[in-house]
Amino acid sequence: MRTTTTTTAAAVLVAGVCATLVAGPAHAAGPAPSCGDTLTQDTVLAADLTCAEGDGLVLAPGVTLDLGGHALTGHGRSAGSGVVAPAQGVVTVTNGVVRGWHRGITAHEDPGSPSPEGLGGTLYVDRVVVEDTTYGIRARGRVDGQHKRVVVDRSTIRGDGNGTGILVHHGTVDTRRSTVQRHAVGIQAGESRVTLSRSVVRDNGTGAATEQTRLEITSSSLVGNRFGVYTSYADDLFVSHSEMLHNGRGLFLAASDGTARVQDTTFARNDVGIDQTGNLALVRRVTFRENGTGYRVAAGTWAGPWQQMSEVVDSTFTDGGDGLVSAQDGLRVGGNGASGNSGRGIHAPGATDLGGNTASGNGTEPQCVGVSCTPGG
Repeated sequence: MRTTTTTTAAAVLVAGVCATLVAGPAHAAGPAPSCGDTLTQDTVLAADLTCAEGDGLVLAPGVTLDLGGHALTGHGRSAGSGVVAPAQGVVTVTNGVVRGWHRGITAHEDPGSPSPEGLGGTLYVDRVVVEDTTYGIRARGRVDGQHKRVVVDRSTIRGDGNGTGILVHHGTVDTRRSTVQRHAVGIQAGESRVTLSRSVVRDNGTGAATEQTRLEITSSSLVGNRFGVYTSYADDLFVSHSEMLHNGRGLFLAASDGTARVQDTTFARNDVGIDQTGNLALVRRVTFRENGTGYRVAAGTWAGPWQQMSEVVDSTFTDGGDGLVSAQDGLRVGGNGASGNSGRGIHAPGATDLGGNTASGNGTEPQCVGVSCTPGG
């Protein structure tokens, strides 16, 4: 292994979620990097680089790797990382393709071989396509809270129906203006904090699977997944100004000791918009349209701390199969409208009626069960 000292070339800024790639300048000074090199200065690839074994390129703290519109290709999905970030410091990978690795981009070393200086800093992934990997981006921190933050911007993490797009444990990942698509699990997070903004998660088995994680989704679309989001234990979920379209289940809220806050969001053409068997759920100003079932709540759903009950208020259920169907005693229901569903409008025996509910034109009488409804417009 040798260490390169390639100098910096000007980056080409290209907007777009799907990472438009631009060839780097041919006049970059210094020797071209070889597979397995540790880069100690900013580096621009002048050509595609294919590696027959080991890892691709290792970054020292402070380094930017500009792929120059080229591809860094590995030796298959069973071994190796395309790009390895250091334990400490800020590093950037930009403007190219990373493909054909076990791990496309690794945020830092494995917890089994800790560095004496600990973990810290930020890895920026900007305008990069990561494809044909077992793990697109992998970030594992430590139980004591040390981790490297990962920021994914204007990038595409693309699979073939298998593997995981982004895996994070004991860490922080911010995904912006990016697409995660065609994986068994798009984003898998444990004991972490993950944000998803202005992004698309589509055509995965599970869009996001979480455990003991805070997941914030804003201004994003989850489309065509078997499960949009699947919570499992002690998760804190916040969804705002987003859309869940054509999923099997938009949100599957199965976590005990967790809270889901969903507001100003649209669920359309899902088999089930929200399927709640766990979590405390606070649902406000949500549109459910053309779903098999808009919102389904199972009996015995967790009541939350101090027996706080889930609630659905100021939301609409239209043109689907069933609107709101709840078997949970005490569910707080108020200010909702249900119309044009072929089955039930609002069916919530044992609910706490907050008033202001309306229903009309649904296929099953009575239009409301468990709450009083006036005819809707």
